[in-house]
Amino acid sequence: MPTNVPPQYRDAEQRFREAVTIQSKIASLQEMLQIMPKHKGTDHLKGQLRGRLSKLMSELDSSSGNGKGGKTEPFSLPKEGAGRSTLIGPTNVGKSFLLASSTGAKTKVGSYALSTQEPVPGMLPYEDIYIQLVDTPPITNRATQSRLYGLLRTSDTFVFVADLTNNPISQTEKSFSELEEWGFNLLTKNSITDDNTDSMKEKRTIIICNKADIPGALDEYEAMENHFGNKFPLIMASAEEEVGLDELSKELFLSLNIIRVYTKSPREKLDDFKRKDPIVLPFGSTVEQAATGVHKDLSSNFKYAVLWGQSGKFDGQRVGRSHELTDGDVIEIHS
Repeated sequence: MPTNVPPQYRDAEQRFREAVTIQSKIASLQEMLQIMPKHKGTDHLKGQLRGRLSKLMSELDSSSGNGKGGKTEPFSLPKEGAGRSTLIGPTNVGKSFLLASSTGAKTKVGSYALSTQEPVPGMLPYEDIYIQLVDTPPITNRATQSRLYGLLRTSDTFVFVADLTNNPISQTEKSFSELEEWGFNLLTKNSITDDNTDSMKEKRTIIICNKADIPGALDEYEAMENHFGNKFPLIMASAEEEVGLDELSKELFLSLNIIRVYTKSPREKLDDFKRKDPIVLPFGSTVEQAATGVHKDLSSNFKYAVLWGQSGKFDGQRVGRSHELTDGDVIEIHS
């Protein structure tokens, strides 16, 4: 059965073949597992990759237990929801607390250094969709850097967490420098992506300034605004008081560059229709792509669609397969 892997998988496979160190091989394998399509044709290949990964992890750290019982490598998280956003920063800035407060995920929150040793995912709600938010070990932790690299490459957005009580500008600059040394390009508000570069190294970037509830934090936030505000979205937050979490989910939605499209059955009356369970598509997607998202037969047998929403000239407009959709559009597909 064909695997039908995308070009990005072939690129990661080539990096695996060229890798010299165990850490580089692990990072490439993690990326291949993340990118690989999920269907029966890839089951055997997936098993082979996991076997290689388990063996390499055992070589890297024989005491980790990853070579026993086929335990899944914890840094190879499956992508879920509308996109993946990863919390990045040094130890004790409140990443774990932010994840727990915003998603309800069970994570280890500690006041001691390196309390997070493995990534922990949660699902952050934004209106009627969910965005995967991942807590990670500090990027300066050498013991986990090689494994973290693959996870970061498959993230859509970086969320840098700064502690407003502990030199937040210096913290953030150090985090930026670390990621830039790894080859990542942190996209600013006005950045234009380059088709000739590695898209998995270009990351939309948000800065969340945590611990705003502590005295003196406001002055530090103003300093952060002056230093970074023209380049990156900044959010003042308090995981303790659950402040700034709604703003975070909105900024993440905008950073993902996606739209939500709602489908209505021709048999359903418009007055009875309720927007729910949207199809999530990249910005600029067409009616044909939305139809494919519902079922491939709808696209192949497509005749026309009826549209309600901002992309149309009027409600109830009949449109063709190449019509470009916007967030919140409702379509009724006729085939």
